Amino acid sequence: MTETATKYLPQATLLSKIPVEHQEQPKLIIRILKEPLLHFLVLGALLFGLYFGVGDRSISSVSPRQIEVSPPVIESLQTTWKQQWGSLPNQEQLQSLLDNYIRDEVIYQEALSLGLDQKDLIVRRRLIQKMKFLMEDVAALREPSDEVLQAYLADHIDRYIIPGRVSFAQIYFSRELRGDRTDADAQALLTQLQSDSNVEPSQLKGHPSMLPTTYTLASAKTLNNTFGGTLGREMAQVTETGWQGPVHSIYGSHLVNVTQIEPSHPPTLAEVKKKVRLDWFREERQQQNEQFYQKLRDRYTVSLDPKVLNLGVEEGDA
Repeated sequence: MTETATKYLPQATLLSKIPVEHQEQPKLIIRILKEPLLHFLVLGALLFGLYFGVGDRSISSVSPRQIEVSPPVIESLQTTWKQQWGSLPNQEQLQSLLDNYIRDEVIYQEALSLGLDQKDLIVRRRLIQKMKFLMEDVAALREPSDEVLQAYLADHIDRYIIPGRVSFAQIYFSRELRGDRTDADAQALLTQLQSDSNVEPSQLKGHPSMLPTTYTLASAKTLNNTFGGTLGREMAQVTETGWQGPVHSIYGSHLVNVTQIEPSHPPTLAEVKKKVRLDWFREERQQQNEQFYQKLRDRYTVSLDPKVLNLGVEEGDA
């Protein structure tokens, strides 16, 4: 009989000091279990199983859905392809377009069946936008006659006043270079110009600048955009041709030799017909849209708790 030798450890020996083979294997398993990727895969598998375990009953309980690929659909696919590539798709390309269309339609219908369109802010905004487009197409506006546009112009004449315009040449005096003498020097040259109409151009001493020296039928708005300051407003008050000034921009002072003045005046329809027509269409469209909306609004009853409204106002004022 073979004897088995048993080796007893002293009681003082710690368990942690006992050599254990394959100690690295449990550590590797623990490290794997802590991996976020594993958690993600497990969660995905659970959701996948939940969908097909619970949701599949509702899907299988209905008859197979019909996806109709009608001639207008095919025509739309061909048109889109031609707009992008310049030619109609060949048979292989068209089949690929149809496959993609069917794939998208299947996914779209399944999304609807799961209610993914419900309470989605982006979907809600898109549907509102499409409904507004539809509202604009419900009532097509006829082209207005000249009599209609003339009446509209008469009712809104202040919108279309033709601003005054002026043509002139200018001599520039830099405020940066002349300082407090800017206006005085300009006035001195103006007195000379007004008393002697035969002054040589070489004697018109101003400062060079990037500003144009002449303007043709410029409005006050154009001059304000170019010069800044009060020059546009001052030029709008000029009523006579000849040398005037000094007028003032953000750069300094200017003497101006006015050669043509077109006063501000109410327009004729011919002058502003394009703008009047666009404004008429816009307002008519707004009125018709509002009328159509009110018809839709009358179909609904709105319930609003005043207490909730007052609470919201109080929180907003806080």
